[in-house]
Amino acid sequence: MNISSFWSHRSIRTRALVTQIVLIIVPVFLCTLLLLQQISSDTAANTAGITYQYDRYIIDALDTAARQMESMANTIAGNRTVRTYVAMEPGEERDALYNQSVNSLLKYAYNRYLPTHNLQILPGQTLADIPADENTAFYQQSEYRMWTFQVREGIPECRFYYQFEGSRNTPALLVFTPSANMLTDPVNSVSSINGQHCALFGADGTPLLVPDSITAAELKILQSSASGITEGYQLLSGRRVVYRIRCEALPLMFVSMQPDLGALRLSSTLLPTILLCAALIAVCTFISYQVFFKGITRRIIRLSDACEALTFDQPGDTASGLARNESADAMALPSVEVMGHDEIGALSVSINNMIGRIGELSNLHAREVRESQRTAYDMLAAQIHPHFIYNTLENLRMMAEINDDQQVADQLYALGRMLRLSITDASSMGEISMEIEHAQMYLQLQKMRLNNQLNYTIEPVENKILHVKCPRFLLQPIVENALKHGFQEKNRPGRICITTGTYEKGIWLRVFNDGTGLTPERLQEVREGLMSNQPIVHTQGGIGLVNVNSRLKLFFGPEAGLTIESSPDAGTTCTLWLVTSE
Repeated sequence: MNISSFWSHRSIRTRALVTQIVLIIVPVFLCTLLLLQQISSDTAANTAGITYQYDRYIIDALDTAARQMESMANTIAGNRTVRTYVAMEPGEERDALYNQSVNSLLKYAYNRYLPTHNLQILPGQTLADIPADENTAFYQQSEYRMWTFQVREGIPECRFYYQFEGSRNTPALLVFTPSANMLTDPVNSVSSINGQHCALFGADGTPLLVPDSITAAELKILQSSASGITEGYQLLSGRRVVYRIRCEALPLMFVSMQPDLGALRLSSTLLPTILLCAALIAVCTFISYQVFFKGITRRIIRLSDACEALTFDQPGDTASGLARNESADAMALPSVEVMGHDEIGALSVSINNMIGRIGELSNLHAREVRESQRTAYDMLAAQIHPHFIYNTLENLRMMAEINDDQQVADQLYALGRMLRLSITDASSMGEISMEIEHAQMYLQLQKMRLNNQLNYTIEPVENKILHVKCPRFLLQPIVENALKHGFQEKNRPGRICITTGTYEKGIWLRVFNDGTGLTPERLQEVREGLMSNQPIVHTQGGIGLVNVNSRLKLFFGPEAGLTIESSPDAGTTCTLWLVTSE
């Protein structure tokens, strides 16, 4: 007995348990290795994130100093004495004003607020007058602000120019010359963290401050990372981390690099480990399929083919697991044969039992079809009898006209027409035109019965409304309800008006009567009954209203239905809303 035949006689649960052991324990072991790798990589990334935040804090101090210069320049430029000094002609008077007031103001500014900066005013000059220098990097932030950086003996010299106008629109420049510590101190502070190698680049990638500790290879990495890259940190494949921080107030890009992270050594083998795990899982899956599942899938396919053939009632094929059940019954169905003593074998037995039951139900259904056909024949034969009633009513109407009794003739015509509309078409659907005619015949009969004490009007209906499909007997119950309950307590003739129209989602049919109307309490009960689709208690005719409302919603959707408006001694209006458009 080979392995496949051995496993074909085992329970599916047993095979599934062994398969789970192979396909779960081995991948879990391999995934544990991956988890250890990922933890080490996450630790390195977390360390890099903390270092980045600390570097960001130091560079923010540099931005703060730059903002202080811009703020102080704006304050000095607005000073009245400074504006007067700029507008004065060169001479002793200007020098005296400078020595007495302006110089004191400048000393106070850089001693009180900017102690590490040199500050001076250049009257009559603009940003365009600053001489160009190939060794100087110019960064004009706006029409009135400019930064320049010039490297002298490895140390960058920084200047901030602020252009403003004195009195009588006289131009002037305010120049801040910070000390070299403004740029070198942040770089030195960052360099002391985790042995980082730091450098400063201009906004266009020009190197401004590159310490001697940075090698040529490291400088190449820093330069490639400083140009056109947003700020943040990046784990390089060489087990290094590069940080990029763009200054907000200064046109500078701070770039640093940690030479090595031991935590990243393990993560460098992450990809080979993933590939190894994927290969091992694929091998285990293939072996499990060949050994455990092949016997299951083949039999399931045979079972599926058999059920498909059963669905289309195809002849049996022993090669596909079918065997024709040969019997005298013409309605016999093919049986399913799938060998085995496990759950699939039990399933095939259940399907065969189901096939037998389906055959019995098929025979029963055939008998019911024959009986329904016989019933339909009887119904068609029964339709002959109403014609005798129609003909009789028509003969009576003609006799009334011959005897010159027009009122009786009209009554007989209306009665015959109502009977024809109610019985001739056995379907549950009709058109609005039939509903209007049915209601008109009913009102005509009621008017004769009430000795012309009822007045009714039916407004003209548009052609596009007349042929709209709708459930039968929508208007007649509403009109009947108006006659029974609208005029039963009135001593004067009543009036009923039927109107139609369209709205954005379909058409509406409206029945108005000028009867006694409903009190607010009864009106609320009627509306609640319509909303809950329950018969309206203590109200005759409430079932008819709920019936019409329910049939409208079933046919046209939840947005259709019946609404009612009423007030005492003012009459009642019932509106049927039919949704005919999407």
